[in-house]
Order: sequence, then structure tokens, then C-alpha cells
Amino acid sequence: MADETKKEEPEQLEQVVETLEQILEVMPEDYFTLHTLYETFIKLEQPEKAFEYLARLSDFSTRSKNEEGVSFVLQQYEALGDLGPEVEGRKAQLRALKAELAGESVDIVLEGAGEASVTAQNLEAEMALAWDLYQEEQLTQEEYSNVLHDLTEMSSRVVDVPVSVLHVLHDRQFSRFERLMTYLCNKSGVPIIALSSYEENEELLEALSLDFLTQRGVLPFAAIGDDLLVAVLNPFDKTLLREAEQAAEKRCHAYLVSPDEYDRRLTLIKKALAG
Repeated sequence: MADETKKEEPEQLEQVVETLEQILEVMPEDYFTLHTLYETFIKLEQPEKAFEYLARLSDFSTRSKNEEGVSFVLQQYEALGDLGPEVEGRKAQLRALKAELAGESVDIVLEGAGEASVTAQNLEAEMALAWDLYQEEQLTQEEYSNVLHDLTEMSSRVVDVPVSVLHVLHDRQFSRFERLMTYLCNKSGVPIIALSSYEENEELLEALSLDFLTQRGVLPFAAIGDDLLVAVLNPFDKTLLREAEQAAEKRCHAYLVSPDEYDRRLTLIKKALAG
């Protein structure tokens, strides 16, 4: 039985590779996709392909001044030892850039600002969540591959709900959904809340734009003083919470909600705004 599992593993990883390479066709410089392909080819024991994606990740990280990417690629190259003059040149460039970034006090803005980058950022955050769940054995390889496939499909068409891992798993009737919600709560420290316990608040209808609620997966449901309580679908996306605070000009406190509850409240808000 163990031997059969071992035979299936490369097959499932190949499915992951196929899905990720499809994503690269749409977003050829997506950091998370390049990073995941590198790690997946390492698992498949295909060092040449892994090295190819590490080089692409190096080029992207250098060009966009992605501090996380620069540090990761440099760490990988240094662990691999002497790989010839070309890689030694890359390492020297990465070391210099890492030192430069460490001395900067301003935020680094990645290439491709605008709506396209917002979509890419959303997808990257959800793919990162899926990868973490797979790494923590909350998802099997087959489940992880299916989630990546569905996220890609959702992001390629117009949908009236946020593109999220939780939506994908809920739609697929994931049997361990409640346990997964508890895991997310415990791991992130973001409490789970039932939106049905809170009545719709008309004063919050314009706290964030409808596009923000529909596309980004964060929804105000109550106010305490000058602060907002917001429902989220990805409790690990801290960038999203900061953007919500900037957009609302209020401090936001995140609470994890199920996708069906999120969708029901979003529908009520749409009807209220339309009426």
C-alpha cells in the first residue's frame, strides 16, 4: 500500500506543475508561482527544471526589487555552493541589492500597478494560503492541485464573489471544512464569527466600496467606536487588512467567516445599495 502511495505522489505533483505553468502563461512574472514551481521540481527530484525556475525567480526579484525574493534566491544559491561564474555573478548582484533594500526606508512598489496587479495580488495571497495548507497537511496533493485549478479558473472570469480558497473548498463540499476553519482560527489568531449574529448596519454600507467587498474578500459588519469589525476569508493576508484600513480610513479588526455567510451578507449589501 505504501508503494502505491509513492507511485501516486509524482503524478499528483505533475498535476500541480501543469496548473502552475498555466498560471504563468497569464502572469509570467508571478512571484508565488515561480517560487512554488521551484520547490515542486525539487520534490520531483528534477534539479535542472528547479534551477531554471530559480533563475527566473532571481531575474524577477532583482528587477522588481522584491526583498523577500532576493533573500530567498540568495539563500538557495548559497546552499547550492559553487555553480560557476554566471551564478557567482548573480549572487554578487543579489547580495548588493539585499544590502541596498535593507537600507531603504520607503516601501517598494512592484511593477504592474493597477487593476491587473490587484487581481494578481489577490490570487497570489490565495495561492499562498493553499500552499501553506498543503505544507501543513491540511490538504492532500490532489486537493491542493484541485484548489489551484479552481482558483485559476475563477480569476480568469468575472465572478460576483471573492476568489478565495474557502469558496473553492466550500463549492467542492470539502469534507473537513469545519475542522479547517478551526485550524485557520487557531493558526492565525483571528477568531471565527457568525455574521448572522449581527444585523445589517446601513451606516457601514459605504465604509468600503462594493468592488472592494466583491473582489478583495473583506467586509465591514459592525463598528466599535471609530474602529471597524471586518469579515475576512483569508486570515493570513495582512496586506489586505492594511489596504482596508487605508480605504476606510479606520482601524480594522479581522474576523474569519465562512464563504456562504460572506456571500449572503454581500448579497444583502448589494440589494441595499441598489435600492
